[in-house]
Amino acid sequence: MYLRILKKDLKRKKTMNIILLLFVILATMFAASSVNNIITVMGGLDYFFEKANITEHFIITSLGNDGKETEEFLANNSNVKEYRREELSFLKDTDLTKDGKKLVEIDNSILILDIENAQLNYFNKDNEIIKDVPEGQVYFTGSIVPKLNIGIGDEVQAKVEDTELTLKYAGIGKDAFLGSEMMNNPRMIISHADYEKIMADEKAAKNDTAVIFYINGYDSKTLESDLSDAPNTIFNKPLSLIRTSYFMNSLVAALLLIVSVCLILVSFVVLRFTISFTINEEFREIGVMKALGLKNSSVRGLYLVKYLGISVIGAVVGFILSIPFGNALLKSVSENMVLGNDNMILINVLCSISVVLIIMLFCHRCTHKIKKLSPIDAVRSGQTGERFKKKGVMHLGKSKLGATGFLAFNDIFSSPKQFGIMTVIFSVCLLLIISLANTANTLSSEKLLPLLCTTNSDAYITDIDMLSNVQTGKETYKEISEDIEKKLTDNGMSGKVHSEALLFPTIEANGKKASPIFNYCRDTKASDYTYSEGYAPKYANEVALTIQVADKLGVGIGDKVKITLGDKTDTYIISALFQSMMQMGEAGRFSEATDIPDELIKQVMGFQIDFDDSPEQSVIEERIEKMKDIFNTKHVEDTDGYVMTCIGEGIKDTINGVKLMVLLITAVIVIMISVLMERSFISKEKSEIALMKAMGFKTGSVIAQHTLRFAIVAVIASVIAIALGTPFTKLCIDPVFGITGAINGVDYNIKPIEVCVIYPIVVIAATVLGAALTALYMKKIKASDTADIG
Repeated sequence: MYLRILKKDLKRKKTMNIILLLFVILATMFAASSVNNIITVMGGLDYFFEKANITEHFIITSLGNDGKETEEFLANNSNVKEYRREELSFLKDTDLTKDGKKLVEIDNSILILDIENAQLNYFNKDNEIIKDVPEGQVYFTGSIVPKLNIGIGDEVQAKVEDTELTLKYAGIGKDAFLGSEMMNNPRMIISHADYEKIMADEKAAKNDTAVIFYINGYDSKTLESDLSDAPNTIFNKPLSLIRTSYFMNSLVAALLLIVSVCLILVSFVVLRFTISFTINEEFREIGVMKALGLKNSSVRGLYLVKYLGISVIGAVVGFILSIPFGNALLKSVSENMVLGNDNMILINVLCSISVVLIIMLFCHRCTHKIKKLSPIDAVRSGQTGERFKKKGVMHLGKSKLGATGFLAFNDIFSSPKQFGIMTVIFSVCLLLIISLANTANTLSSEKLLPLLCTTNSDAYITDIDMLSNVQTGKETYKEISEDIEKKLTDNGMSGKVHSEALLFPTIEANGKKASPIFNYCRDTKASDYTYSEGYAPKYANEVALTIQVADKLGVGIGDKVKITLGDKTDTYIISALFQSMMQMGEAGRFSEATDIPDELIKQVMGFQIDFDDSPEQSVIEERIEKMKDIFNTKHVEDTDGYVMTCIGEGIKDTINGVKLMVLLITAVIVIMISVLMERSFISKEKSEIALMKAMGFKTGSVIAQHTLRFAIVAVIASVIAIALGTPFTKLCIDPVFGITGAINGVDYNIKPIEVCVIYPIVVIAATVLGAALTALYMKKIKASDTADIG
């Protein structure tokens, strides 16, 4: 008998049971994949670093330096336990070509590594250690990988000074030290024989080489301070900075976790509502079963068996789908990382079992109401005939709405719990999309300019050749700026050019040392920049520090610090604190009054152009296109483009990909919820629909009423989501940006059309589509069905 009852129930309510099954599948898939992925990502860096045999500290010597002086410093440092030396050569993106055309656009130099001199473990796409590279082949690592448009075996040409190599592409490589999006220092891993060909070129060996030192210490806590005086360095940082440089991978993982948690909650809320609604609706069946002599436990067991069967089937399917789904989510995070999780299957199984147990808990609670139902309920159609309060708050006589509008609004006010749940679900789904959109839009907007310690300009040139000439000393940044100004004037676009210089001094206070990156620009005023506390450094002996550097040294505003730049050590007063995303928050700023010789400036962020005639944005865009031809480079951008260049182009693309995925998932979930709820309402309100038809209402009018209810709910949910969009974004995303140094939060770039119009329309359209298509079922209901509750 049980089996017959179950079989008939499953056949009679196919739509609701199928949708219930789909939500069980979604809940299992989201739960298993998100838990698995967050465990993988959170432990991923440690796993990656361990496999790569990474060290506690890193030093990169200046270009053209053989590293002997730095090596002597390390050998004589009592806290250095061991160090490894890795020699490499540098290549500009203009010298990496395929069929005579530049292979990729890269803002930084490309590092060429001899595989036999590798001091870390580098991995291929299958996470296997690259132990050997055949002569004539090359692996690419880091930020260059997503931009490559070549296949395995394709030939590329690399030219270093007078030496040119033709290399076949062997695949991608994964580099734990420089492979993150933020480090933006790709490598070419080649054979020893090919590297020797480059070193045979005297100019290349002298001008285009540098050394990386991988260092472990006896006391890791003081190692950074002990190594801060290392000579001839352009990079001198601990492992903590490298760990932080993978924050964008963590950002994507965090966003995916937030999305998964919200979608799991949505799935469980829908499941609970559906189970409760189904049992409340089946008063006739329950009453009849009790009249036939079935006990409460037997009737309850029937429903428990039904939902156990649905949940087990859904959990098994969800478990199977969670593996490829989780891998797809991890793909954007693991492209440049080696991620490992030896317990993936076990975690997926445990999550699937948990989903089944939670559903059965819901079901057990909901079936508790069966005790209250009696055989007489089947006769009374589930009604006692008593009602002690008004069903709704609206009055038809006072309403200015038409019959359809009045009925739709009155239904919502009469059943606030049911429609309130829908409103919350739709709001959460829309909030997810809005927060992702706000994050992606902010990462490529001028809103982040203050956090990059840069003033707003009309245009920016970040050409690698110009930047490299400053770094190698071929030209000073002042000479390049004057040359740019001359060419602009010659082409009728006169303007002023300045650069944000990057300096790497050693700063000391209270017996502690640090090596932050310092900004300096004599052509702007320090007061043009943003500070959290204090006042902008005005005099030559004043500096501003980020909160992270001040905390590391144990100093504050008004305290004195010693700064060593070149061979000179001076005492400075801290006049202000600020926040910055430069070097993950470890930064400082000199006053424009400070006298810093040009020969000490070996690195600039770019060349900023302010046109004399203050043109409109449309004119600026036209001039940017002209400048690309004048300077023969694609690296001429407006403010938004400059910010994206600094942050990393791939980051925004990744988040936009996540946003699109969430938008599609949200649309599917909204449609499924609309179908489920409308099908439930039709089943519950069958007699009312029949009565309306008997009174003369046309089918189209009834369909419009039901559809309008969902549209109203979607509109209310959109208003709520729009109002909460910015606070929700700050709540979820601010902590992630805090990792980069923006500990006081970020001013988000809100695009009103996208956030307030496009995404709400998508949700409203999906809701109306699902409800309207399901409401077409009412065509089968006739006026004669007035007394039929089945």
